[in-house]
Amino acid sequence: MKMKGTKTLCITMLSMATQPTKIPASGTHVLAACLLLAFLSGCSSFHTEYGESSGVDGKQSVSGFGAFRSLLEESPDTTKPEDTIKTRDLGRLSSRADKLDAIVWIPQAWPPSNDRSATQWMERWLSDQPRTLVFVVPDGGSTEAYFREAADLAEPAQRLEYRRRLATQINDRLLEAGNRKDVRVKNWFIARPLPYRLFLPNRRVADYQLSDDFELILADPNPESEWEDFDLVEMDEEELYAEIDAMIEDEYEQEAEGEEEYIPVDSTGFESLLQESVTLNSKTTQLTTLAKIQDEQWGRSQVLVVTSGGLLTNFAMTGPAANELATEIQDQIRLVSREGDLSADESEEPLQVGFLSSDDMAIPISNAKPGAPTSTGMELLTTWPLSLVTMHGLFLGVVICLMLLPAFGRPRAVRHNRTTHFGNHLSAMATLMRRSGGSGGGILFAKRKISQYLRIVRGETSGPWVLPEQVDEPTKPASPEPNPTETKTTASESSK
Repeated sequence: MKMKGTKTLCITMLSMATQPTKIPASGTHVLAACLLLAFLSGCSSFHTEYGESSGVDGKQSVSGFGAFRSLLEESPDTTKPEDTIKTRDLGRLSSRADKLDAIVWIPQAWPPSNDRSATQWMERWLSDQPRTLVFVVPDGGSTEAYFREAADLAEPAQRLEYRRRLATQINDRLLEAGNRKDVRVKNWFIARPLPYRLFLPNRRVADYQLSDDFELILADPNPESEWEDFDLVEMDEEELYAEIDAMIEDEYEQEAEGEEEYIPVDSTGFESLLQESVTLNSKTTQLTTLAKIQDEQWGRSQVLVVTSGGLLTNFAMTGPAANELATEIQDQIRLVSREGDLSADESEEPLQVGFLSSDDMAIPISNAKPGAPTSTGMELLTTWPLSLVTMHGLFLGVVICLMLLPAFGRPRAVRHNRTTHFGNHLSAMATLMRRSGGSGGGILFAKRKISQYLRIVRGETSGPWVLPEQVDEPTKPASPEPNPTETKTTASESSK
């Protein structure tokens, strides 16, 4: 959406970003990159899209993760190539992800339609070799936090507009708060919605709290909870816990035949890496902002869980606390991937991190079947040597088809007939002469005319077209025809 007073918006962003806070060197680079993108774009539009880490939405949106991605690519020691991290977008879960050392999963909504298949693929991927999965719990982003701070720093002429937009954001959040549910990923963790949004220092927000303890459901005051089917009054604790364990096993039980059966384990280790003291319901408690989960089946692999996406957005990365959180994630990825015996050649290769963004639709998953791949059906036409013959035959067939078409075929001789051409007159005369008779007719007349032309004009006396000259006999005067009356008179006289 277009913003009124875009110049004021740029000044507001600059004033917020340049407040007297202690920002590490890595955060300064990220901050400078964000400001540079804002000024290069001219602040012509205001982006609030959540969940993207690349493109315009990822780099310019206040709820994007482009700054977090840029910080991961920074190396603390430029003299060590093994500390370099390269990132790329991950559009699907396939065998190409086996080259990755870590995956940053940023869901825009939870759960996707195939969350069970996706999490099982993640577990198989983690168990192959030491890897790291970073899961960012989705929330409302930093749009409300941005307008909350902008409303206090804006000029008086623009302050009312920012407050109006802030009220709209608060109203939308309150309408969606009633539909929020627990974000539970297998038996790894439970992210439960907080009673209200916490605005942490340094432009960060938190909507969830993390835990792996299912005892929290006993104190759930939310009637919309997914555990509402249990009668908590009539059940004792042992029966309730047994019912919960049975529900977890049934939910993640494999339905399709031929797939690997998943067996829930209780060896999952939950550890809080970063915590922060907050006041919740008039009580001071510890809010986990970053947690680490390990499992015996995964080996040295780990799952890092960020409590809320608002802790790592572009707007949050303008403060030092978000930079510290991103640096901790960066160190954990290096610690797991570089741990163990590696050869010198392998250690010099940069780490590969893929960014996966998903919504409530299914995540594409491509699982290769065991064994050597074989071509069947029409796929045989793409294998050598059939592919060589097929491609040449196809090209030759196209050329033949083009030759047969009137517009693309070979040039043809076209006979043009003009009525004013003198040759047509000669041809017609010759045809008439031939039709007039044999040698005594039109043909003889034509030969005589040609011979006369050769004798008189050319002066030739012999040749194939010169006819012998004919001598004309003297003509005798014709006797006058008798008068009929005289003939009758003569006849009468003779009769006498």
